[in-house]
Amino acid sequence: MSSTSHGIPVRVRLGRRPDHVRWFREVPRPGDWVNFAPPGMRRDDYEVDWVLHWAVDPADDETPDVTIEIQLVEPE
Repeated sequence: MSSTSHGIPVRVRLGRRPDHVRWFREVPRPGDWVNFAPPGMRRDDYEVDWVLHWAVDPADDETPDVTIEIQLVEPE
């Protein structure tokens, strides 16, 4: 996993489109707006619907690279 000086990796979801990992300086909260360019769509501001922090099992030898997911509100 990369150093935290590069930011925090977050898995970003928008509707049923494939997720995309993006680096943030700080994790956005529900209701925040993020500027994002989902694959195949234009860059725009999207509202954060929810944030999920995955728990990491300390007994597990493997640590996932990304433990945070956010869902963006799909534009109408």
